[in-house]
Amino acid sequence: MTDDSEPSPPAPASEIDASFQATNQSRAQQLLALLENDYDALLARLSAHLSSPEAAADALHDVYVKLRAEPFIGELRNPPAYLYRMAVNLAKNRSRSDWHTVNMDDARLSEFPDSAPDQESAALAVDEMNRALQALHALPAQRQAIFLAKWRDEKSQGEIAAEFGLHKRSVQKDLARAEAHLRKILRRPRRPF
Repeated sequence: MTDDSEPSPPAPASEIDASFQATNQSRAQQLLALLENDYDALLARLSAHLSSPEAAADALHDVYVKLRAEPFIGELRNPPAYLYRMAVNLAKNRSRSDWHTVNMDDARLSEFPDSAPDQESAALAVDEMNRALQALHALPAQRQAIFLAKWRDEKSQGEIAAEFGLHKRSVQKDLARAEAHLRKILRRPRRPF
């Protein structure tokens, strides 16, 4: 009779490998199944090793993607250790590629002009947008709908004419009137054609 209070020791690596090879699945499929079963333990161990749960999750995702591509995998002595080492190596590769894309010193970065608007420009832009929206809402409903169909929905004048049951020339006139109204409100000169 056995004592159920003592946990059984983990199976040695050779037993895991023997059970691993007993199935008809490819080694990549078997590793995928092992990854699914041991995901939480691998994530915790990798998080500690990489000092980042996000990097560990990314590495395990990379392992999953790589294994789904069915790469050739030779004999394995210790499949769990193989998965862990694969994740560590993929995390290192990702870190190296990230380093190459971000490795600019501060002096070179300061040479690039800041294209973000200052506070005054941003406030003026918000005010102009609010005035444009108010002017747009002040248009008659059909003219507003035609204007939005042209500039928001990017429809041609022919499509708009068909949608509203108008002649193309009527659509052109409504668009011209709407644009003239908006230019007046926004104090913009008529643009040359």
